Amino acid sequence: MNESLPKSSSGNIDGVILMNKKDLKEQLQFFSDEFHISMYTQTYIHTKGDHIPFHWHDQLQITWVYEGTLEYCVNGDSFHLSDDKLLLVNSQLMHSSKTIRQDAKTLCINFSLEVFHPMILKHYIVPFLESKGFSYILLPLKPYQSDTLKRFLDWTKSPSSYFLIMNFLSQIFENVLRDHNPKDSPPNYEEIEMFHNALNYIYEHYAEPLTLQQIAAQIMTNNSRISLLFKKYTHMSPVKFLNKYRLYIAKDMILHTDKPISEISETVGYNQLSYFIQKFRESYGFSPLKYRNKYALKPDREEKF
Repeated sequence: MNESLPKSSSGNIDGVILMNKKDLKEQLQFFSDEFHISMYTQTYIHTKGDHIPFHWHDQLQITWVYEGTLEYCVNGDSFHLSDDKLLLVNSQLMHSSKTIRQDAKTLCINFSLEVFHPMILKHYIVPFLESKGFSYILLPLKPYQSDTLKRFLDWTKSPSSYFLIMNFLSQIFENVLRDHNPKDSPPNYEEIEMFHNALNYIYEHYAEPLTLQQIAAQIMTNNSRISLLFKKYTHMSPVKFLNKYRLYIAKDMILHTDKPISEISETVGYNQLSYFIQKFRESYGFSPLKYRNKYALKPDREEKF
């Protein structure tokens, strides 16, 4: 099963974004099989409760929030991102995003390291990315970079466009290598792997009556340790995270299927319909039925991307 994210569009770019629920991996289509770069915009509607749960991707990612502000959670750190900074996230790193008080729009550029020359990779980029402590960087946006990003919003395929994106990525790494140093302390990879495995288990078994003990046992740890891990990386308890994810899946089903609300409630693990309706209203501001009537796209006006 693939989950929908906030409304995505690649404009004139042949790109699609989905997230596979089984392994939390973001799935993208590149410009071509030879040019592993993907670029797309996303629109978050605050009243709709748009957010992206924890996920990862094989590529590095640059994100520019060009309208509004989003709250990101990366490697246990939470911060706000607006149009004055870029976020560069390392590959295979869990991260999430959500609105704060208003709608937001983002431009995302995902790219594989293979787009760079092997010599540049070997001697400069790879040593930096593999250095201790690197997970993400917030880069102050320079005026000329902002101008380039605005051009990307009206992207059209042409020979010059490919040079434009390559020049931009080269400039980003020039700035990173010159001005930024990784953190002194390396990440705890054993701890991160435990957290990833716990998330995988929840994402695969959310519809079952999971307990804290079951989640802890799955990754061979105790209740206290798993609770500390979730508080560190998600700022909530495992059970609260589980219920939040169930409601996220329910929201997706409400928007994109015609299934009865009672069936959706049972499908995502809520046995009492009244309790499901109460929790959904607390999270999204409307009852499930009112939410569907307000936000579900009708077949005759469904948007294509």
